[in-house]
Amino acid sequence: MNLNEIVKRFFEENDYNKIANKIVVIRADGINIYSNLDNVLEASSIGALVGGLWQAASSLSSMLKKSNEFMEFRLGFDTTSDGVYVLPFEIMNSPYYVCAIYSEASNPGKLKRNLRRLKENLEVYLSEFSLDTEKNRKGYLFTEITDSEMDQLFAFGG
Repeated sequence: MNLNEIVKRFFEENDYNKIANKIVVIRADGINIYSNLDNVLEASSIGALVGGLWQAASSLSSMLKKSNEFMEFRLGFDTTSDGVYVLPFEIMNSPYYVCAIYSEASNPGKLKRNLRRLKENLEVYLSEFSLDTEKNRKGYLFTEITDSEMDQLFAFGG
């Protein structure tokens, strides 16, 4: 199972996909990992814009006299009921962002608190995930079978 599938399952099992109108999980380069949007083009645009927006905000924040840790920041652009909220988090020592775009929120403070909780839970959920396919085989019936042995099993040669 890859990272996209794991994040999608996490959102859908916990109904986090319903927190805001539009939620996108983004890599630092602007590529989407998850989105609750049906429009793929819109989700891709949000990913690219948030990636650039975060880089610009990070550059501006570097002008601060004290050095703050990347994970301490959040980015909000909102009115009393509509807005954009971006939170950074790490997966396998790489930065990612969760972006929520909301409109007509009756309690934006609660929505932001729920997004911070979502981010924390996602970090915990993904803390055991690894790009090493052997480590991700926990729970499989045959854990000792390598990919090359599987290839040999289904190779039909004469």
